[in-house]
Amino acid sequence: MHEPKMVLSVLLQKQNREVAKKLGIATVAMFVLPIGIFYLCYHILFAHKKYPENWAGACAIVTANIVVVGYVIAAFQEEDSEKKISSPGDEAGPRVGVYKQRTD
Repeated sequence: MHEPKMVLSVLLQKQNREVAKKLGIATVAMFVLPIGIFYLCYHILFAHKKYPENWAGACAIVTANIVVVGYVIAAFQEEDSEKKISSPGDEAGPRVGVYKQRTD
């Protein structure tokens, strides 16, 4: 198991700061937005309905899913920092797929 100090030190390294920032924003949004939307919908938008907690809960679930989808989209839009190595002595491991050289 990793110690919290070790994980935090890895996240605060220069090359990981942008990822840590996105993770922090997504974590806060995942906590604050669904709860805030639930109470907003419960007391204001659906207060006149028969079961306002059901409607408010559904809105909170949709909000949580929007946060998750937003985080996934942000993660996929990051640039790939790994560089393709074209020399015969690949340090990244064996070549596979289109980078593999035929030996026959």
